Amino acid sequence: MSIPIGLQLYSLREAAAQDFIGVLKVVADMGYEGVEFAGYGGLKASQLRTILDDLGLKAVGSHVGFQQLDQELNQVIDFNLELGNHYIICPAPPRELIADGTADDWRALAEKLTEIGMKVKDQGLQLGYHNHSWEFKTFDGEYALDILFANVKPEFVVAEIDLGWTFHAGVDPVSYMQKHKGRCPLVHVKDFKKDGPQTEVGTGDVDLAGIVAKAPEVGVQWFVIETEEYNMDPKDSVRVGLENLRAVLQG
Repeated sequence: MSIPIGLQLYSLREAAAQDFIGVLKVVADMGYEGVEFAGYGGLKASQLRTILDDLGLKAVGSHVGFQQLDQELNQVIDFNLELGNHYIICPAPPRELIADGTADDWRALAEKLTEIGMKVKDQGLQLGYHNHSWEFKTFDGEYALDILFANVKPEFVVAEIDLGWTFHAGVDPVSYMQKHKGRCPLVHVKDFKKDGPQTEVGTGDVDLAGIVAKAPEVGVQWFVIETEEYNMDPKDSVRVGLENLRAVLQG
């Protein structure tokens, strides 16, 4: 069975700020099978769930900032339970770790995420962590992201590997995804030109064919397209990305 494709709604953040429900309709009409949230447009979980059901969209995941996970976890869990969303994803480390974090700081983050992940799991949901390129800073030859994943308990914190940011950091995304086999049910698909800017999925140098070929054995359950920089209208950009990824999936 083909791996389904969802859209991280941050890709259409400006349009969503104006008409959140309208963006969901556009995404469904394009043929996306699910959406990953980065905010909820001010809607209640029950409202969102009804809208998703009506549009035939699944809730793939939700990005929730570390501070909110740390300070408002019960509310986050309750909202996502009502929404019918299983994966709660920490989208980035605390800001101070990006510039000045040490290896011990990344280990401490792993401990904290495991603690949060245990509480999330206890309610039947799953915590995950999404990377940028920051996490490929090295400490004694070891990536910060590898330190993090080596020190979280995998049953409590899964990896949402962002394959585009991995490529942007100079790391082969296919090999890195394989390195975390069984730990990355969701992966982000974005594209970059080699040594250049982000571009529409399928128009850069990220090895989409290699990703698609290896994803089933890695255990990927969803491809999540995310585009943050565009060469065209954002809606056209995510439509082109969907068409290009689908073409590779269909071989």
